[in-house]
Formats: sequence, structure tokens, C-alpha cells
Amino acid sequence: MDLLVAPKPVFNRSKEVFAYYLSFQVGNALLQEGKAYAFDNEVNTPFFDFISQIGLEALTSNKLIFIPVTNVHLAMDLEDVCSVDKSLVALLMGRKIELSEANLKRVTRFKELGFKTAFIHRNDYEALEPFFPQTDFIFNTGDTAAIPILNARIKKTFARTKVIARGINTDEAFNKAGLNGAELLQGQFYKTSAIVRDIRVSPLKVNYISLINQVSQDDFDLDKFAGIVQRDTALAIQFLKMVNSSRVRGDSITSLRHAAALLGQKEIKKWVTTAVTSTLGMESPSEVTRLSMIRARFCDNLAEMFEMVVHRDNLFLMGLFSVLNVILEMGIEQALEIVQVPEKVKTALLGGSNDFSEVYRFIQLYEEGEWTEISRIALIRNMNIREIFAAYNEALTWYGRMISMPVEGEQPE
Repeated sequence: MDLLVAPKPVFNRSKEVFAYYLSFQVGNALLQEGKAYAFDNEVNTPFFDFISQIGLEALTSNKLIFIPVTNVHLAMDLEDVCSVDKSLVALLMGRKIELSEANLKRVTRFKELGFKTAFIHRNDYEALEPFFPQTDFIFNTGDTAAIPILNARIKKTFARTKVIARGINTDEAFNKAGLNGAELLQGQFYKTSAIVRDIRVSPLKVNYISLINQVSQDDFDLDKFAGIVQRDTALAIQFLKMVNSSRVRGDSITSLRHAAALLGQKEIKKWVTTAVTSTLGMESPSEVTRLSMIRARFCDNLAEMFEMVVHRDNLFLMGLFSVLNVILEMGIEQALEIVQVPEKVKTALLGGSNDFSEVYRFIQLYEEGEWTEISRIALIRNMNIREIFAAYNEALTWYGRMISMPVEGEQPE
């Protein structure tokens, strides 16, 4: 089955990631085999295979994941195909799920097996009410005014059910949904940042930005690189550990300059753009750092499909810096004045039109689950759905390797 999948974060009121749910499309949405109903009568759900392939560490950092299921899936023994901790899996039932006695028994059984359960909000309260005691979560639409009513109906029957507000795309909407009683929230709000009046950057961040600008040069000075790294003890330790875990065993490293020479400029650039961006993002929601790194690798992987192989490095940089405004807590224009990026990358990130902006828009559409538009672009550019999914899959896998190797282990390619 040709499948497109994008995990979307669900946050708590402290803007910490609580869980992820899977937005998906089967095949090309503009072709017959890609219609919405293509998934409805499938006996097997592909999502458990997807989770097994990527791993929950890379996919959700071992947080809860919502998996879409159908009437057919509820009749299956899903526990036999679930290879991860069932308490980390919530079966998400959409509006097509029949609110029948048979399905209530199946949902109850899955709860007894350890799965969590969730429903997409629907207006037929009377039919849904018997399911409330077996329901851990209910996804509400973007209408935050309806949340208090929904909360009142649910809590009366089963107090532990949590309402998840969807379509929360601004900080204002986030605050309003929270005040209305939403305990969990999903949307694009975390990708934006208000322009603050004081755009001064902390000394520590200035050091990291200097490092990025240094290695952005075609032939940078290793002594200057080592000098910047040694200003930050944690960064120096991280660099030395990475060099030690990647090099062939031999003479001991005598200095940061020696370590830099052993690694070489190409590998140093890769390390700086990922490790430093990760460090810069520590003060932002953790999802921001995750997003920037997955975007970077996804952009890189799409280079061939967009006939931009010679620009792979800059495509990686574009994805990595696409949320720089959030990381530095300022407008994107000010952020890009501080960090030196190629003009084409800058144009794309500022909303201009060029070949880089086509890739940037594509990755945004993908992560937002805009499958019809993704399908349209795929048809126009003769892009294979399976190859698109493979490119995103690999980005998730690469991110998983990155976060699982703090000292030793497999290095990113």
C-alpha cells in the first residue's frame, strides 16, 4: 500500500509534547486508488508496521501515539500486530466508526488489553455516551467555544476523559482553548514566534551563531573553529566525544585543533549545523528542535526529486534554519541577519519565490497533512508517492539515530 504519514504533536498546557497522532493519506489523493475510503476496508493497518520500522524513540520519544482505526480493524486482534508497549498506543476512532454494541465490546476488550482509546468528536452524544467510560481522549474541532459543553457531557459520565483541542494555530487560540477547559492541544502554534522588542541575543547563543557562521565559509580556518568551540565547555566535550566515537582508533587526541583536523571540514559542518541548532533550541519547545532536524534531512532527501542534487547541503541548511525565529525568539528577518545563509535559502525562508521555496513549501504541506496539494505536486513533477514516503521515513530514522548517540554509536550519514 502506498502511504503518506505525518506524525503531529499534541501538547499539554505547559507546551510540552504529550503525544503524537498520525495524519495519513493512502496513495495519491487525486487518483481513484487514493480516495479517502481506500483505507476503510483494509484488513491490516499499516501503522503498526510503520511504528515498528521507525521505532517509538524516533517517532514520539516514547510518548503516546494515536493510531487511526476503522470498523474492520476493531474486529481484528490488533494486539497481535502491536510490537510496542500497548499503554503507549491510543486507538483513534473517527466519525465513521459505528457506535454499536458490538464495537463497544471490542473497545472495552482493547482497553482491558492495555490500549488507550480516543474518538474524534461527533454530535451524536446519545450514541457516543455509552463509550465515554472506555474513552481516554476526545479530539475536538477548532471551535474552542464548544469545549466547555463537551467537557460537561464527558465529565458527568467519566471524569478521566481528556479533551484535545485541534486546529490551535496561534498563542491566542492556545490560551483561549486552555481557559475553555482543553487539557491537551494540537496545532501549528509552536512553529511561530512573536517579534519581541529586545532582539539582543544571549552571549551563549552568540557563540553558537559565530560557530555556524564560521563553518558556513567554503574553506574555514580550523584554528578559529577550535577557538570558538573551546569557549563553551559543554560544546567542546560534545565535539570531542563525537570525534572519538567516529574515528578509527589510533593516537590520542591532543587538542581541539587536532580533533578538528582528524574529522575534516565536511564532517565538522554536518556536526555544527545539527548539534549547535539542537543546543540553541533547548530553551524552546523540544518539538521545535525535532522539527528543524527532521525538516533538514527531509529537504536533503527530496533534492533528487526536485532536481536539486547539487544544492543538497543548502537544502539541509534551509530545513534546519526554518524555525530559527522560534529558537532565537525574534522575527525571521532579524534571525537571518544574524546567521549567514546563502541568498536563495534566505529568499525561501522569507517567503520569496525560487526553486528552494518550492521544496520548503512541500515539506510544510507534508507535515501539515495537506495530502491533496502534496498529490497535485507529485503528479505535476512525476514524483512517486512511495519515494516521498521513503524520504520522510528516512528523515525520521536519521533523527532517531541522532538523538540516540550522545556519546558513542552510529554517526549520521
